[in-house]
Amino acid sequence: MGSSSSTISELKDNECLRRFAGKEPISHNDPFWNQMLSFSFSPPRHCSDYQLLEESTQSLCKTLLTNNLQTGNVGSLVRVFLMRNSELKASTQCEDNVFTWQTYNALFILRCICKYFLETITEESFLKQLQARPPPQDGELPDDEQPLIEHLQNALVELIVDVPILDGTYAVHLEATNAILVLMSVQMFMQTPAFKSQIYRTMMGGKCSIHACLLMKQLLQRYIGQQKCPVNVLPSGAQGGSIILNLASGLWSLLTLGYGRGQQTTNVDEAVLANQSLLLILVLTNHCTNEKTIHNPYRQALFSFTNSQEINGSSPTQAVATFKLDYSAMFSTLCQTVKEDQSTLLLYLLLHRNQQFRVYVLARADIEELVC
Repeated sequence: MGSSSSTISELKDNECLRRFAGKEPISHNDPFWNQMLSFSFSPPRHCSDYQLLEESTQSLCKTLLTNNLQTGNVGSLVRVFLMRNSELKASTQCEDNVFTWQTYNALFILRCICKYFLETITEESFLKQLQARPPPQDGELPDDEQPLIEHLQNALVELIVDVPILDGTYAVHLEATNAILVLMSVQMFMQTPAFKSQIYRTMMGGKCSIHACLLMKQLLQRYIGQQKCPVNVLPSGAQGGSIILNLASGLWSLLTLGYGRGQQTTNVDEAVLANQSLLLILVLTNHCTNEKTIHNPYRQALFSFTNSQEINGSSPTQAVATFKLDYSAMFSTLCQTVKEDQSTLLLYLLLHRNQQFRVYVLARADIEELVC
């Protein structure tokens, strides 16, 4: 990596990555990060590419796992991403593609690290790795800050909510969505319910939960729009089956208790962001549903949004935070994708729990389109 181009097989010998994983603490203000994140690297497109990526970086990840509690370099990378993310919206308005590219690179590396750590160690150990910082130097006071996991989760949500989806930002949006899915995948490696997970509790009740309505609205709009993936993100001819889609299938199996048909591949490549957004909707909605000690604002948002085309629509019976979407566009997309398990579950949830959407669907003359 660095300013030169790297192939997957060369990653294990990359000097920047070896320094990052090594025993030397690297401050988040170090110029090193500009060099490390200015790499030209074609992200994996096939499952075989992801397998090669994991094989090539396994030794680096093991070294990082061993050294990070003393160096805090993972936390430094998180802080680098947080600083860049705070300026990402402005950079897109200025069409600063280099800044967006470096932010994407930081997020891609973070997502790969989080996936390895969550699969290898417990959630408690993962959070300690994330929070780790090197011992303070003489005269330096230790920082007293909120858990980095909360800052990271909030930044990912704000990215999805605030940054416009353009050809130049599509990859960043996809990576942010995948990063949240990776963090939520902690449930796959736990023996306890999701509501006992700090990651889930942060998502449901932390600062990022303030954006629950906006996040669900954005995710649903992505699903409705079915925007095709730009060629520069997923070149023509590339196939599905990435490790993130496999992870998505694992989460889907968890949601359906193994009875689902699995991730469909018919339209995955063309509308990958829409597909991942739908999966995130279902993951957020179907966890932490029955616990009195934890409230699920994403589930509430999905079950209470109203029709933006209704001129004199009735207000929800309860004074809850909500948003509006075009029911007609939602109905049309559901009809087009209803043969996929994920869409079927979304349709069921809406008909079962969103009273106004159910009334709208039952009043349509072409309701048979949902079962054709």
